[in-house]
Amino acid sequence: MRAKKQNAQTLKVGLVDADLLDNGTRHPNLVLLKIAGFLHDNSIPFHLILDQDEDISKYDRIFLSRVFSFTSMPAFFEKAKGTKAEKIFATGGTGFYVDKQNVKEFSEERNKDMNSLENDPFLNRFPNHRGGARVFGIDMARQMPYYHLYDEYVDQQVESGFKRDKYKDYQKYSIGFLTRGCIRHCPFCVNKLESTIHPYSELEWFLDDERDEKGRLVRPYVYLWDDNFLASNVNVWRPLLQKLIDSGRPFQFRQGLDERMLAQSPYGEEMAMMLSKSKYHGDFIFAFDNWRDRDLIERALKIWKRNNPKKGTKFYLFCGFMQEVTDTNRFYRDIWELFQRIRVLMQYGCVGYVMRHQDYHKAPIANLYVQIARWCNQPQFYKKMSFWEFSYRNQSYWEENTLPPSGRPELMSFEQFEDDIRTGYYDRVKMCLPLRDIVDVLDMFPEHRDELIEMFNYKMMDLVNPALWEVPQPAD
Repeated sequence: MRAKKQNAQTLKVGLVDADLLDNGTRHPNLVLLKIAGFLHDNSIPFHLILDQDEDISKYDRIFLSRVFSFTSMPAFFEKAKGTKAEKIFATGGTGFYVDKQNVKEFSEERNKDMNSLENDPFLNRFPNHRGGARVFGIDMARQMPYYHLYDEYVDQQVESGFKRDKYKDYQKYSIGFLTRGCIRHCPFCVNKLESTIHPYSELEWFLDDERDEKGRLVRPYVYLWDDNFLASNVNVWRPLLQKLIDSGRPFQFRQGLDERMLAQSPYGEEMAMMLSKSKYHGDFIFAFDNWRDRDLIERALKIWKRNNPKKGTKFYLFCGFMQEVTDTNRFYRDIWELFQRIRVLMQYGCVGYVMRHQDYHKAPIANLYVQIARWCNQPQFYKKMSFWEFSYRNQSYWEENTLPPSGRPELMSFEQFEDDIRTGYYDRVKMCLPLRDIVDVLDMFPEHRDELIEMFNYKMMDLVNPALWEVPQPAD
């Protein structure tokens, strides 16, 4: 039943980014931005709740979204559970089902979540202002986000002493999906049951054109959450990519692009050429999640680097999945594969970005993943130091700033470090955690000692090899 306009104006809706309230996030929640856009279109008052102890009695409806399963629910929600107040909540997001192991349960929860807002009885009382076949209720694909939703939060953070630029993801980007779906069936991914990729939104449905008093775009950049854009049909990705290029806006696919498609698709060379001519924002981001894909990745890297020899290129490196504290063999294999992927990227002059599944906490030496990420995810270290050198530099930096001057070197070889252990140096001086992790790993796997030391000494400056992708020039 359609609500009268005056009734809409007396309503009040709360929006909750549970991840923001619990852990903090780098990105705005797109679902909440779209709900806010729908409410704004219908002149319904709404508020992003930023207080764990919010008085929820003033709200007629609260939409709560949770992306990560480890996010704790806010205190006001926990208090409402089991009471009449719980009925005003509509909850959703991958954080409520992503960890479900039963395929049937996962599928049911996923389908329910993906369709819940378009079936929401509260939203369906109000008209859709964004075109298409839908008359009432929100059309999630077509709904323009309300990009000012997080302004109050950003202002609070700036008043607390943080620089506004830290929150540029909340303020400088138009955000959306051009396509949805994937074909890869990765077991750790929320799209693991998907088999197809389909067009979702047109660029203009979420491209913001707001300008400041000087006529400059308030949101000059675009970022896209597409699951696997390049694996869509050529009649899908080609015109959409061209539209992005024609917009003149710097854009970035935040979840990365599937670099394997450059080798697998008959249009791989065209993909690389079009991307090379685009106004891309920041590093190009791909993913190298599985060591078994190394041949495909290397074939694709040759195509990519020929077309983009100087473009910054980053690869997500997934790790830590299905770790168990007692399974040392699985742990070693995961670490070994991670370093082998890093070695390949170094050879092709690309940087890595370690993405840890939450299962890493259960690994025999969980903190090793933390230290590898600290090294790998900071290009200024990754490009110039090996993991060993980074780990030892943690030690020497601590000593320089804590102990009396001793004239000890900033960096030393692993062999020199072992001499220090033998001579009792670390009986007198605290050993930093990164070094302790290395020692513990070597003690855990004495049969792999030489191999581990070699991996810990991989260094981009030593491994990069342009001959792997450069086309030999014909002799005169």
